[in-house]
Amino acid sequence: MQLDPDREFVICQFCGVNSFVQTQKRPVTQQIVAQQMPVIHIPHVQKGCAGAMVLMAVLGSVGAAVAGVVISLVTTAATVVPQVNFNNAPVAPVTATPNGVVPAPTAEAPSGPLVEEDYFADATRVKARYETALGKPILAKELVIYQYYALLEAQNPKNREHVDRYKLWANKVERPEAVRLGSDKKQLVGLLFSLDDVDFKILPRLIRGALAELRIEEGKVTHVFLERDSGARREPIWRVYVNGSRDSGFMEFSLTGEKRRVAN
Repeated sequence: MQLDPDREFVICQFCGVNSFVQTQKRPVTQQIVAQQMPVIHIPHVQKGCAGAMVLMAVLGSVGAAVAGVVISLVTTAATVVPQVNFNNAPVAPVTATPNGVVPAPTAEAPSGPLVEEDYFADATRVKARYETALGKPILAKELVIYQYYALLEAQNPKNREHVDRYKLWANKVERPEAVRLGSDKKQLVGLLFSLDDVDFKILPRLIRGALAELRIEEGKVTHVFLERDSGARREPIWRVYVNGSRDSGFMEFSLTGEKRRVAN
């Protein structure tokens, strides 16, 4: 994983497990507890130079004890001591070398009462909420849909070289956070797709199809990815991730909902 304390969530690109990044300023919410989401806890972040990333390799899976964590910090001047908690497994503290720095977390919880919308049941609300806040058309780099919130990385309409991250939570779109594009900046045009080309009405069918195909014991859909395929055709694709008590996997669909591949 790539762990950035500025981001509230981190996703393992190997198994699809999504973890909440907890800091002193960002406590675990009732939503996170209810979803039994793994928590990576960073109890203290020392001040220093900005811009560092923590590279994490986590051994183990959801529902199992944490087998181990490998931490590598880059740049200079800070110490981070994260802890990982996988679904009530014993917390496994890990120490980091003192030659790295992580920017202090800036995200805040949305104001107002939490009114949940089930985006797995009706994903059209995701598009509607973002369009109300950002206007249209929305050119997205990626969209991650969870049952009760969503994370969108989209092109800044005022500066097309920039991409910002928008969290939809409590039926509100929070203020944007800048996305570091790195090497993606040179190929940004090829990574973007319009949300107008996406039929969000098919998501419930894709979720049912993934659960039926993967047949994971006590399996539940954790999140759904929508992004361009890394293959030669570069088509936008759906990727539905399922986690269970003993296994995990994902199922990939074309933009129109045709089965592409299964991994578990």
